[in-house]
Amino acid sequence: MRRETAVILLLIAVVLLPMWYVALTSGTEGGGIGVGTGAEPVAVNTSSDLQPASGYLPGPVEVGVNQAGVVAWVALLGMVGVMVGTKRFLDRISHLGDSVVADGGRATVSVPPYMETESRRILDYVPAVSSRTGLLVVALLSWVDVSFAALLALEGLGPARTQFLGTYAGMLFLSLALTVLAYTAYFVPSITVAETRDH
Repeated sequence: MRRETAVILLLIAVVLLPMWYVALTSGTEGGGIGVGTGAEPVAVNTSSDLQPASGYLPGPVEVGVNQAGVVAWVALLGMVGVMVGTKRFLDRISHLGDSVVADGGRATVSVPPYMETESRRILDYVPAVSSRTGLLVVALLSWVDVSFAALLALEGLGPARTQFLGTYAGMLFLSLALTVLAYTAYFVPSITVAETRDH
């Protein structure tokens, strides 16, 4: 980690952590959520297979406004961290090969006509890795996508338990994002262009 990054993270922690502590230990109590107000879930219809309140983890019955705000901040900061990590991963994987741009900015490989014009030239062109590892990763993630899609469909057509629906949907979206990430990293070339513009 670079020194500047560490200093910025430290400053953010110094500002946010005391605020989060005060928020978590104060504020008004929240209202009830879910079905029922007790620790045990309440069946919506005892004669139906639908049990949305059923789950594998006990859910909270009350959430304060301050606590919800802290959770939202943590989720947003975590999302930013994931985006930064994804960008660095793509940069590292996409530059495993050697650049094929010749002197003068002309690529030695076939590129679309719009990539090289009178005002645009290629500075760096690194071919896609296209390795067996990438193929296996994409195939495995595709199988995971199909599996979670099937689980989500079966749960939606069956008991429709809220926790299971949320888990399957979240894992499906995550696996789809990872599939796109893996395909981009292993099978899409890295191209850097320079363009002359009149301002």
